[in-house]
Amino acid sequence: MSRYFAREPVPSLLGWEGITTKTVTLGHMARIIGGRLIRGNQNLWLRAANFGKPKYLRSDQIYFYSKKKSWHQQLDAIRRVRPKAVVLMRSLSADLIPSSVGLITVDDTFAAFWRLALWNWNQTSPRVIGITGSAGKSTTTEMTASILKRKWSLIKTQGNLNTYSFLPSYLVRLSPGHRILLLEMGMKSLNNIARQCRVVRPEIGAVTNVGEAHVGSLGGLDRVVRAKQELINGMRSGGTLFLNADDPRSRKLSTHHFRGALRTFGIRNPADLRAHSVRYTARGMEFRVRLGSTDYAFRIPVFGVHNVYNALVAIGIARALHVPIRDIQEGLASFQPPKMRLQLVAGRGGRTLINDAWNANPTAMMEGLKVLKHVARGRPAVAVLGDMLELGNLSRWAHQQVGKFIVKTSPDWLVTVGKSAREIGTTAASMGMNPSRVRHFSTREGAARFLQQLPRNAVIYFKASRKLHFEKLVKQLRAP
Repeated sequence: MSRYFAREPVPSLLGWEGITTKTVTLGHMARIIGGRLIRGNQNLWLRAANFGKPKYLRSDQIYFYSKKKSWHQQLDAIRRVRPKAVVLMRSLSADLIPSSVGLITVDDTFAAFWRLALWNWNQTSPRVIGITGSAGKSTTTEMTASILKRKWSLIKTQGNLNTYSFLPSYLVRLSPGHRILLLEMGMKSLNNIARQCRVVRPEIGAVTNVGEAHVGSLGGLDRVVRAKQELINGMRSGGTLFLNADDPRSRKLSTHHFRGALRTFGIRNPADLRAHSVRYTARGMEFRVRLGSTDYAFRIPVFGVHNVYNALVAIGIARALHVPIRDIQEGLASFQPPKMRLQLVAGRGGRTLINDAWNANPTAMMEGLKVLKHVARGRPAVAVLGDMLELGNLSRWAHQQVGKFIVKTSPDWLVTVGKSAREIGTTAASMGMNPSRVRHFSTREGAARFLQQLPRNAVIYFKASRKLHFEKLVKQLRAP
């Protein structure tokens, strides 16, 4: 009889909601991962795995050693918690591991964990959805999950843990009850999405857009196109692919060898899924989409026209899976935006803070500035913008583009933080923004002191690359 292996419902660094499933014996585990059982009862049942997370170690788990963590930290946790078993590299001494803890040795623990994940993957048959794009893929994934979870049990990508190295952590959690594997497919190098697709072969795929994100690490916009192309090339024959009809760079993606149904989404240009009557409301966006011969209304509790595009992808995926319209509408309406993506936060003195600090590229920053303009609605609008990293040779040009766009949205104040971000303010001033309304700071602390002096009813928008940690700036200014 087949046995399945997955995590229990335990708190974890990844924020996973695990599933308890059928179990596997310690002896069988050793065979699955290609290891040698050094000690322990081979008939001991296991039902929870932990790869390199000593902080979340529990006594009912089998713990896989990770090279990325301190051996002393991991050993201390093992000795304190005493899990059922440990998977250790042969090169490490097991003398200090308690004798009550089972022990399997392998040449490479990450490779062993991959073997476990692939073994578990082969016991299951979920429908696989792959979502990629330079911007919006996390939000699109969460919107899609909010719809699909109303109908099916699913496993989905958590946070930004979306590259090849994290894939086994999702595969190991699958059980026969999971009908959907929903993967946000990210990358920082070519071949990362291709490697993911070689394992899971998505049945449904979507590219939200092709932009400047990671252009520095990849070496040019053409290579960003190539990286997103990997999803299209890696899909199953007969699948369904969604592409952005309004995104110029998405037109560079090739579908000549794609053997399946191609669907487009957009607002400005003709598309299979085309939103119209798009408008801001007090709590988000409303829009309509014609599906078949009927016009349907949708609403999402997040601001920005760019989020309407994300919602169109989620609608398309759900329709491809024959989800009823009412479930799609309710799923989108109850969607919870990912943290630090256009989150409205109450600030001190009646100010409104828009926390969009998760990461930044020029396209996303300009979309956020549009949101600032709409949310402010006559209140003082303040844009706080930091360095955009990973743009390589396009960095100066990209910051200048944002500076030019600032003039179009006309915020009352522009505050920049960081060496590269200075170019945003310099460009904005040269294009007509009042220089006295442009301030630059080298640190978050300097910016915070200045922002606290601005009008008490101001709306303040925060956007920068992850390494600048603008969420700490938001924390300084938020209401108690």
